[in-house]
Amino acid sequence: MSDWKPDWDRRLALKPFKKQRFHADLMENVEQRIKIVERKRSRHRFRRIAMIFIPALLLMLGAGIWFGGKEVPIHNPADPSPTTQGGGSFESSFELGGGGGFEWWSFDREGLQGNDDTIVKLALAFMNRELGIWGGPTPDIWETPEVKEPLERFDVSSPWVYEVYVQEVRTEEEQTVYRLRLQLRDSIPMVYQETIDITIRNNTHKISLIELVNTDETGTPLDEYESEAVKGRTVTLKEDPKMGLKITGTLSPNEGMIRSIRVQYKDKERIFQDWSNVNNDSYYPEAGLLTTLDNEEDVLAVIMTTGYGTGVHESVLRLLRSDFTEVKAADPVLTAESKIQADVKTEAGKRILRITLDGVTRTFEYNEEEAGIWQGEPALGSIVNYSVEGNTLYASIPAQVWQGEFPVAVRLRYEYDGTSFLVAEAMFEEI
Repeated sequence: MSDWKPDWDRRLALKPFKKQRFHADLMENVEQRIKIVERKRSRHRFRRIAMIFIPALLLMLGAGIWFGGKEVPIHNPADPSPTTQGGGSFESSFELGGGGGFEWWSFDREGLQGNDDTIVKLALAFMNRELGIWGGPTPDIWETPEVKEPLERFDVSSPWVYEVYVQEVRTEEEQTVYRLRLQLRDSIPMVYQETIDITIRNNTHKISLIELVNTDETGTPLDEYESEAVKGRTVTLKEDPKMGLKITGTLSPNEGMIRSIRVQYKDKERIFQDWSNVNNDSYYPEAGLLTTLDNEEDVLAVIMTTGYGTGVHESVLRLLRSDFTEVKAADPVLTAESKIQADVKTEAGKRILRITLDGVTRTFEYNEEEAGIWQGEPALGSIVNYSVEGNTLYASIPAQVWQGEFPVAVRLRYEYDGTSFLVAEAMFEEI
């Protein structure tokens, strides 16, 4: 502990302050401030009381007026409710375009009544895969068990519905039709949309009819396109009497594209408003038949070209059954990108590229000055070539290292798995 210093006694003996610290005018100023604060507090308490009691008073007065003028309803069995009993009109509470995933449909929607409640149960059954087509639990929303048969493909592991949106509601005297837009995923993987019409009886709130709506890849119904293409010359794109196939289209003026492709296959025909092909007979569509499993019917493959140029070839593959329902195929570019590994090194003015695919490595060597701009890694996707060889589907995706230089391609062989065409084998292909 420190020793006591004599100077500390002297300091402690001094007065605290040599001069007066508070004058009369300072004290008066403090008192004035205290009065102002008190007045403000009083006004604040008054406001709080007014904010509580005035709305309560208005609410009581309004309730009294409303109850005083309300007539007691008299139930008349001959006049059924317009939303529930005896048919009649139904007014949906859904906002058009509303919807979402499982949380949206399951959160605080138990208060919905009538046909809207049926749609909620259907949406949740979609996402839980509880349509009951193959047995198992299902909500009591079907007029007959046969009604749900068009939904057979949605009651399996793939594709699965992960979002549902109410696109349109049409109310009639005895029924209400909901047009639903479904967001789907599958195991390939792909994400796409489909549209269905659900008809519900207004008196029973049971589903009486389900219709699948023909749409393009964005889920837009084809009947929303213009019923007739822009006037132009009809062009024959492909004709094969052996296959019973003829493909034509309409040449759009001043555009150089052939649109509104008409496919005549066997005894059926259909116009695909969203299909197109370049107006160059060297790039007119190719077609072939693909074999499937278990002696199912062949699938028609139509390969179209939508763009071409130096180092570019944009092609589109369409797969059709005889009833014109489409079959999906794995994306070739995404599949090839997932299967190759590339390594690039520079040494002594050389650029050495190694590409590995399923354990096989190819090496390419270039001088650094050969290219103005090098790709960081081989790029895939600027050229995609589909082909049908021996009733088998192939896709070739060249790897680009600089503009116009493609040292090698990835060749994919597809097989049908019962629902779609998946990649069964990937290999290098010389260019």
